[in-house]
Amino acid sequence: MTSRFLSLRQQAGLRKVGDVLIPGDAEFPRFSRSRCAEQVDRMLAYMNDSDLSGVKLLLGLFRFLPKFVLRGILALTDRHRAFPDAIGAGLRMINIGIKGMVMTLYYSDLAEGVSVYDLIGWDAKVVEREPAAVEGR
Repeated sequence: MTSRFLSLRQQAGLRKVGDVLIPGDAEFPRFSRSRCAEQVDRMLAYMNDSDLSGVKLLLGLFRFLPKFVLRGILALTDRHRAFPDAIGAGLRMINIGIKGMVMTLYYSDLAEGVSVYDLIGWDAKVVEREPAAVEGR
């Protein structure tokens, strides 16, 4: 994987945190195997510099943390309301920035190979139908 925005360590951090959030199973590929992380530049290109530097810092840090610590941090992000504003805001940003990025990449079905859309049976399309008859008219 090559990225215009992330170093090799940050890319490894993205795959690691992605695998914690989406570990996969017999049917669904784990995040790193889906190869959707290769599409991360499509998102990062639209981030402002401040958000991008925060994401890069976290991904670089996540590369070195044990998975159980990552699981704990990610569990705390779901409970951000229970913390004082300064801590809660940081947890909220991790939830939106990191979890949001991982989930968007995985469920955008951009990677080659196994289609997540096919696996979940999702086919978003608009189908024209005749209007239902209204009774009594």
